[in-house]
Amino acid sequence: MIQFFNTLSRHQDDFIPLRKNKVTVYSCGPTVYDYAHIGNFSTSIFMDILNRYLRYSKFQVIDAMNITDVDDKTIRNSQKNNVNLKEYTRKYEKIFLSDLKTLGITKPKFVIRATDHISEMIQLVKTLINKGFAYATEDGNVYFKISAFENYGLLANLDKSKLQVGGSGRVKADEYEKESASDFVLWKAWTEDDGQVFWTSPWGKGRPGWHIECSAMSMKYLGETIDIHTGGEDLIFPHHQNEIAQSEAATGKKFVNYWLHRAYLKVDNQKMSKSLGNFYTLAQILEKYPDPMAFRYLVATSHYRVPLNFTLESLQSSATALRRIREFIQKVKHTKAIVPNDPLIMAIIAEAKEKFTAAMDDDLNTPQAIAGLFELIDKVNQVQEKAGLNKHDAKQILKFAKEIDQVWNFILSEFKPSREFSNRVQNLIDQRNEWRQKKNYAEADKIRAELAAMNVIIKDQGEETIWTI
Repeated sequence: MIQFFNTLSRHQDDFIPLRKNKVTVYSCGPTVYDYAHIGNFSTSIFMDILNRYLRYSKFQVIDAMNITDVDDKTIRNSQKNNVNLKEYTRKYEKIFLSDLKTLGITKPKFVIRATDHISEMIQLVKTLINKGFAYATEDGNVYFKISAFENYGLLANLDKSKLQVGGSGRVKADEYEKESASDFVLWKAWTEDDGQVFWTSPWGKGRPGWHIECSAMSMKYLGETIDIHTGGEDLIFPHHQNEIAQSEAATGKKFVNYWLHRAYLKVDNQKMSKSLGNFYTLAQILEKYPDPMAFRYLVATSHYRVPLNFTLESLQSSATALRRIREFIQKVKHTKAIVPNDPLIMAIIAEAKEKFTAAMDDDLNTPQAIAGLFELIDKVNQVQEKAGLNKHDAKQILKFAKEIDQVWNFILSEFKPSREFSNRVQNLIDQRNEWRQKKNYAEADKIRAELAAMNVIIKDQGEETIWTI
């Protein structure tokens, strides 16, 4: 049976969906105010592996992901760039969705924009006011009254008695720190700083607060109670805690049964930030290592609840490991040995499949599952070197690889470098060959090292030099 570590219960729980063989999953998507960074994508890859494994386990997955296209940051940046909000956010939404595709991430069934669901958010706020969980102020803002919600702070493990409550503890900002826990805004009254961004409501013109967006959209597309909610651990408080409060206050029902959170991504053991110069977008790391599956593989080698320390060296190591997997697949594909079926091969495959399922059922233990894949590679290589591998056995190995690649999506992928990257590599090879002709091997070796840093492997075959990633 699949088990997940549930942030809400703080222990590993058996996964029992609300409906047999059908799972609802809501994932917090990006706030499209700028380019997404690799920390965002590490969470996206975790979400994708989760959904893929549920499908591998014969569940029908109905998943939704929000696009936050109105909040403090989107308004601020669109105005700073003198572009209307819709045009500004659609640009970064399009780039984000393109990056998901590049990383082999399955697009959710529902990709939902906040600005397309303002009426649902207004209705939810009205419900909360009518039930006594929210109140409007004279300036046109509406706040959630956390003192009225008994279990506030449970997800984030907060001491409710120490939280600020009431009018003196209101927070109007979309995001705030733990020590600022207080009545949070559901509807934000329009100010001059908002410019042309506003909608009409019973409380005057304004816009929704960030937290109300996910509750309204999740309930519309997936129902009042869902199976799984995912996101980065930075969203546990205040965002996910506030989602629970406003959703359960409105419906009187449990909002989410299983909360799964991806741990932080660090860069060189430091928090990623632009000021430290260690902030990477996907495009930036693809300039250094052009195969996006190397990053997908790297994320999979770290358990989702363990912080991932990203370094360029770790990315290179991942690319090397990925190359080993692909070379193994190619070797099996092109086997020509004429030998009897070896019963050991089927035993190796059965053991590998059992280990894969056991690891993934154990709270998505992806590092252990990948270790099992390399055990299979080692054992098959031993058989192949000793007695050869016939086509029937090779076919069974490839069948197994295809099965588990429904989850990994990097085993059978073939990297096709861009024309720009290929031209860059070829220019370096031509320069190297010129140095070799002049017998200046020191300069030639520098270029070989530069190519190696790009994860390019070169082989000299007479006067020709061939290269692979």
